[in-house]
Amino acid sequence: MTGRDGLVPGVAGRKPIHLLEPDQRKKVVELKSMHIDIGAADREEAETMVRVGDPVVIRTEPLQVAGSRLVSKSMDNRLGAFVALESTRRCAAGKGPGGSMAGVAAVQEEIGLFGARTSAFELRPDIAVAVDVTHATDAPGVDEKEVGVHPLGSGPVLGRGSTLSPKVFELLAETAEAEGIEYSVSASGRSTGTDADAIQIARSGIPTGLVSIPLRYMHSPVEMVDLQDVEAAIELLAAFGSRIKAGVDLSR
Repeated sequence: MTGRDGLVPGVAGRKPIHLLEPDQRKKVVELKSMHIDIGAADREEAETMVRVGDPVVIRTEPLQVAGSRLVSKSMDNRLGAFVALESTRRCAAGKGPGGSMAGVAAVQEEIGLFGARTSAFELRPDIAVAVDVTHATDAPGVDEKEVGVHPLGSGPVLGRGSTLSPKVFELLAETAEAEGIEYSVSASGRSTGTDADAIQIARSGIPTGLVSIPLRYMHSPVEMVDLQDVEAAIELLAAFGSRIKAGVDLSR
């Protein structure tokens, strides 16, 4: 955690399993039953090192595993920010965008889509694409009937649903096919749970698409991604930016 004078190491602790009642051993530990031990002798010493509200992160380093796959914390959604910014850079370095193009690293998606809401209000885009991760379906226990078929290595996932622009989806799909980029499709009946939900209702409404990257073990310190999918998402959005021209019809 980040304390008064810099980083303060600690460990997540809980009551030892040996001291738990038999029925407690079968239950998932609740957050209120855990604590962070920084080695302080007492509360007074602890308060010289940390304060209530100091941020805490799990300390792990990225790990390259077999093939082009990478394991790390916070892939969700640092990947989205990286893809948005890198695709903007590549588009500018290549054919150039069909108009002005911005990559945004939005904050606070997990607690209310707040960064996307303020960014969309300020930028007033004519068209927008949210970039996020989605569940890879080739991990044990994942039901393809529930979340679709998006294994690692299958390319970016294009969103379709009631809150997403059908025209933007078609433009993304056409771009992928023209560029020879493999992709899959994810359908949402209501909201997507991504920044796209806030962007599409900003101001008087913004035609919005969604591009996601398959990811295993979401919201854990060992999220796994295939870097080929990341590269494909970047290439897709860079090409998409170049193909968009002024006057494109985005009406439903």
